Amino acid sequence: MAVRARILVLGAGVSGLSSAVLLLERGHAVTLWAREDPLHTTSAVAAALWYPFEAGPPERVAAWAARSYVRFLELARCGVPGVVIEALLDLRSPAIDPPTWVRGLEGFVPLAQEQRAGFEQGWSARVPVIETPLYLAWLAERVRTLGGAFERRTLESFAETRGFDALVNCTGLGARELCDDRQCYPIRGQIVRVPRGPVARALVFHHANGSFGYVVPRARDCVLGGTAERDNASLELDEPTSRAILARCRALEPLLPETIVSAAAGLRPGRDAIRLERERLPDGRALVHDYGHGGCGVTLSWACAEDVLALVTEALN
Repeated sequence: MAVRARILVLGAGVSGLSSAVLLLERGHAVTLWAREDPLHTTSAVAAALWYPFEAGPPERVAAWAARSYVRFLELARCGVPGVVIEALLDLRSPAIDPPTWVRGLEGFVPLAQEQRAGFEQGWSARVPVIETPLYLAWLAERVRTLGGAFERRTLESFAETRGFDALVNCTGLGARELCDDRQCYPIRGQIVRVPRGPVARALVFHHANGSFGYVVPRARDCVLGGTAERDNASLELDEPTSRAILARCRALEPLLPETIVSAAAGLRPGRDAIRLERERLPDGRALVHDYGHGGCGVTLSWACAEDVLALVTEALN
């Protein structure tokens, strides 16, 4: 490597941590600044099923998702905590042109009519399921092992970052204020957790009336969702919503236990289009943006981090 630079990564969610890991592996000195520790970020609330959702533009999302899919397969095979490969059933009404990303999935099979539970379209495949508390803890420890440093702080202006050669902005919804980016908006999501039970696969379903849901089995529980409420920034839990989520999911997966163990709400960082690009600060330093991933920050994380690394490398060289 021609340059060993001092890099500041803003944000300690999955995007910031993944970018930090790749930058550290390249030999840079990396510091992360964040308001919350990794286990209290929006990423920690995510289900998180590898599944492109609530993000655009579609062609870039599909390409990023496919590259990250390969990386997660490798992590699962290496036994990385919180990363496993599960069967997924995807059911839809009305039928759509299949997304371009589905055909590259392991075990992809279109479902026959009798397998679709009354839905107009369906397919099955094997996809990564990421138990975020375990996985984020592993990523954070990987950062520390490679020599990265964490600091809890809130940034008001990029002018506060003097002393670093380049910046990576993974602040998610925080970019709305930090960058005065009015294209950013919250997408409120509420989930419930129930005991694991005998559920043997993940499930995603989309009804013709616009409602949707998902069942994501984890080691000790199942995460059920969900909601996608644009411009709703409330983190207050709504009990009727929790009951409705459970009812929708149990209608298609009756093996799910009826007892809700806990519920949570988070704000997905929505944006008209994901922002992954480089600009120059007034003092000439490179600032690489990587935010606006909507409902698929985990799904796109490794490919976006690879692009961050490439942009930083180009700027430094």
